[in-house]
Amino acid sequence: MQFTVVGHSSLFVESEGTNLLVDPWLIGSCYWRSWWHYPPIGELEEAWLQAENIYLTHHHFDHFHYPSLRRLNHDATVYVPRFAVDFMAGELRDIGFSRIVEMPHGATFELGPTFAITSYQYGFDDSTLIAADNTATLANFNDCKIRGRALDQILARHGSPTFVFKNHSWAQGYPHCYTSPDPADLEVLSRGQYAADFIETVRDTKAAYAIPFASNVCLLHPETRQYNDIAITPFEVADAFARVDPPNATLVVMGPHDRWSAESGFACADWTEAFDDRAARVDQLADEMADKIEKYQVAEAANTLSFAAFDAHLGTFLTALPPGARFILNRPVAFEVAGDDEPYWVLDFAARQVRRQATPPPDVASIIRLDDGLLSDAIDKNILGMVHISMRLSVELAAGGINVDLMFWAFLALWEIGYLPVQEHFDRRTLGVVWRRRRELTNGVIFKLVGRGSLVDRMAANLMSDELD
Repeated sequence: MQFTVVGHSSLFVESEGTNLLVDPWLIGSCYWRSWWHYPPIGELEEAWLQAENIYLTHHHFDHFHYPSLRRLNHDATVYVPRFAVDFMAGELRDIGFSRIVEMPHGATFELGPTFAITSYQYGFDDSTLIAADNTATLANFNDCKIRGRALDQILARHGSPTFVFKNHSWAQGYPHCYTSPDPADLEVLSRGQYAADFIETVRDTKAAYAIPFASNVCLLHPETRQYNDIAITPFEVADAFARVDPPNATLVVMGPHDRWSAESGFACADWTEAFDDRAARVDQLADEMADKIEKYQVAEAANTLSFAAFDAHLGTFLTALPPGARFILNRPVAFEVAGDDEPYWVLDFAARQVRRQATPPPDVASIIRLDDGLLSDAIDKNILGMVHISMRLSVELAAGGINVDLMFWAFLALWEIGYLPVQEHFDRRTLGVVWRRRRELTNGVIFKLVGRGSLVDRMAANLMSDELD
């Protein structure tokens, strides 16, 4: 086996005369010109574009990237996780792929005599990929937070992996795009938790090598440039890794075009300077991409936002919410549209209605602000939930409003990919998915009963307070 880090969350794996391209975001930007590769990928290798097999871990655009997929070999076999909802295969067919394989949880598919891949799903829309031959086992966790009995299943079947690939930085608007009069509302997720979760995963898997992965981006849109300094770099993870009682693993920082092979080992550039001088280099990239971003802003500004479209989209969402959701979403959420005479477009979860009003409701949980053109485009494409990942928004919380706000975004994402209404999914496909993933369901109950997860919280607190030996 040999593998190449393409960039961010993309890998190119070769073994036994065939290859596998994972999560190909190869060109350009994603999330409305907010996210860009850092370090830049540079020149694409022809082998990547002509990959024989492709695996997509999940549907987020830094993994399922439409412009990149359009440039790939459409004769490739594309493997995707078999979730309860078929939202990936259909979109791949629209792009032009015909050889699409949905991989059931835990099912192994052979790409060569000893080269095989296995998909393990977790949550509603994420997966871990195991790629192995008789020389190495790669465990690509990327954004997937698989743990407990679900992780035990992987280790029981595949043993300790040679490599673990794991994300290590922020990928959503919370908490940096938020304000609140209650500081506790902004402490649900801390910086230290990312390194702590990375370290715990390496410990649990007993991997030989740990690769910080799926987090190397920069933000170049004018609305998000300010957030570049919050990035948790691979070297920050490496520092945390060394400061705790480290797992019996070697951490290796890898960037675009870095390789490993069973015959020669690692062939990696020194990325120290790229991250030591990150701010200046990001400024330079922003200058280089300024014309593209400005052109996009002009096109986005031409989008027309109407309350009728907003009501149709969000009103349908409200009617699709499961019974009892109003006890979780027990306060309204409002979008502020500054140019409107009645600028507060309110989601009333109890009444399952959308309404316009001149002032926000007195019990509002959060007020969400984003560009009108962006809001219009996201509604038109049925991807409003992705705006949170773009970080092109600001959210003003009322005291204690964080749980309602975050649950709103979670429910919205589930609806937009097709999980709601829930009554439409009492079918054979869903039952099959639930049965194969029963460990994950019981895992959640056990975590609640025994307080699992506190190790990560304690480690995160220590990493943040710098009290470790």
